[in-house]
Amino acid sequence: MVDRIKIRDRKGVSPVVGVMLMLVVTIILAAVVNSFAGGLAGTQKKTPQASFAVEIRSKETTGMWPEFVMKHLGGDPVPTKNVKLVTKWYNETTGKWEIQETTAVPWNESGQICYWDNDGTCRWTNYTDVNTEYDDGVGNHTFYHAPYLVVPGDVPADGSGKETELWFGNYVIQKGDVIKAQINLNTGTGLYQNQRTPIIANATYLKPGDIVTVELIDLTTNNKIFSKEVVVQ
Repeated sequence: MVDRIKIRDRKGVSPVVGVMLMLVVTIILAAVVNSFAGGLAGTQKKTPQASFAVEIRSKETTGMWPEFVMKHLGGDPVPTKNVKLVTKWYNETTGKWEIQETTAVPWNESGQICYWDNDGTCRWTNYTDVNTEYDDGVGNHTFYHAPYLVVPGDVPADGSGKETELWFGNYVIQKGDVIKAQINLNTGTGLYQNQRTPIIANATYLKPGDIVTVELIDLTTNNKIFSKEVVVQ
């Protein structure tokens, strides 16, 4: 009689032990998953949050060449080395969409350009694939990468002050900062005409009332930082 009772007790304990083991395993797995998820959250890239004001002026309005001006109104600082500037507009003259993407100028280990030599001394740089090159009228070619960071009393490739630090991709745009493109948008082969790639394709065709979509895209997350349809002045 006693033996039978012992056998029944063993059968009753086994399911309890099994349930307890399952609970322990479940708790351990939950802890591992939670730790893994926490690690992912900690390393996840964050898209900068910022607001901007953009103005685009046609050459008809400026009386010289088209102009692009963008101002950081507030929010996170935006490292231009990590963003892509995209412009898109419909060109009624050519009957096609004009789309242009601008990213940081890459460093070229195997080549150099002289970006300014008006005083007879070349300023050499390994940033060779810039988007702006023009004849300054005295036999020299000036190079830089637009849009450039506006610094009072200084302009890119003038042989003084800041130089490549003003080029797109080499600066962080913060609240109050302004970036600009002018000669870059005046494409052609004549004096003070850009012989490379403008940040707005065929900008010389822009007329007041045209609409240009301007976007800043974070390359680390592929998310949009800014997007707006800008009416050309």
